Amino acid sequence: MRIVLASLETQADAALSVGELSQHVKNVLEVDPILSDVAVRGEISNVKLHGRGHIYFTLKDEHAQISCALWKSRTFGLRFKPNDGDRVIAYGRVEYYGPQGKISFIVENLHFAGQGAQHEAFERLKAALAADGLFDESRKKDLPERPRRIGLITSGTGAAPHDVLSVLKRRWPLGEVVLIPTLVQGFDAPQDIIRALSWAEALDDLEVVIVARGGGSAEDLWCFNDETLCRYAADFPIPLISAVGHETDFTLFDFIADLRAATPTAAAEIVAPDIRELYGELLDLRKRLRSSVATRVLLARAQLHHLQKNRVLTHPHERLTKERERLSTLRHRLREAPACNIQIEKQKLENRRFQLRALDPQRVLERGYAILQDEAGGVLASAREAQNGQTLTAQLHDGKLQVRVETTS
Repeated sequence: MRIVLASLETQADAALSVGELSQHVKNVLEVDPILSDVAVRGEISNVKLHGRGHIYFTLKDEHAQISCALWKSRTFGLRFKPNDGDRVIAYGRVEYYGPQGKISFIVENLHFAGQGAQHEAFERLKAALAADGLFDESRKKDLPERPRRIGLITSGTGAAPHDVLSVLKRRWPLGEVVLIPTLVQGFDAPQDIIRALSWAEALDDLEVVIVARGGGSAEDLWCFNDETLCRYAADFPIPLISAVGHETDFTLFDFIADLRAATPTAAAEIVAPDIRELYGELLDLRKRLRSSVATRVLLARAQLHHLQKNRVLTHPHERLTKERERLSTLRHRLREAPACNIQIEKQKLENRRFQLRALDPQRVLERGYAILQDEAGGVLASAREAQNGQTLTAQLHDGKLQVRVETTS
């Protein structure tokens, strides 16, 4: 028996290059009859529309997932628009792209097979939260116009915090940002976001809070559909802005928040006033203040000029002389007023006395008149009141007479 020891040099000579291995994998996949024409059942997620008309998405089930591409030339025959959560049957072939070492499923045709379990769970929870009134506009809080302290809940890394902070620094350098790091995807993310919200509430001086993360697949953003997180956010006392994902991404957290921003950058632009506008307002106020002060000064000078021409100030002795004369006249009138009033009252009393004398019955009798009275003492005012043979008393100015009525006419 001859034993041959293999050396490292021998093994090296037999090794494949990366390109050779990649080509071998490609050859194996291409000659496989199943992989060259296969139908695959699964759920769509992470749909992306390419500018040239291609559609990229992930096809998944509970065990695995694979990247898919649907070229523009194959989209014209589709009877529906692929969306995240759609159940489909995809027909096509498997390809291996060597430069990236990536296996893709090239879709030739796509049939709709219903909504996926994840989408159905999303819709059920959305309906439950809506029925509890958590989406009502009446419960939304107004955002502060010029917040002094802004809370930012986001990942400690990534583009989202950088984008938000850059915009806030440029637009509103007078504000202070409190960064509270948290997980923004994964199984533990909902509880970690709740923890971050509780920290923000405990600070007690934040005027608005932004919850932000960049874009991602539906799976990456699924933590923002957690029921516990949504109900906690609904009771959050501080105005809350959701800036999760891209403009086309929607989560239940977006509906719960007081305001939904399309992107983290948009959230920063919404919450932060432009300091240049504030500078413009200050400049306008300064101009108005200067104008107001100048106007008041001109009015004061005009009043002073008018007063300087007033003889009361230029010749005060004249005013004093007039006031002395007026005072002397008043003093004289005051002294004569009691005597004059007494004389007037005496004249009034004399007039009343004269009137009373004119009305005195005795004075009437002195002029030759008489008052006739019957036996009961009643005064006769008319001849018709007397009767023939009746005895009457005639009251004259100096006594009484008894008279007898002979006839009446």
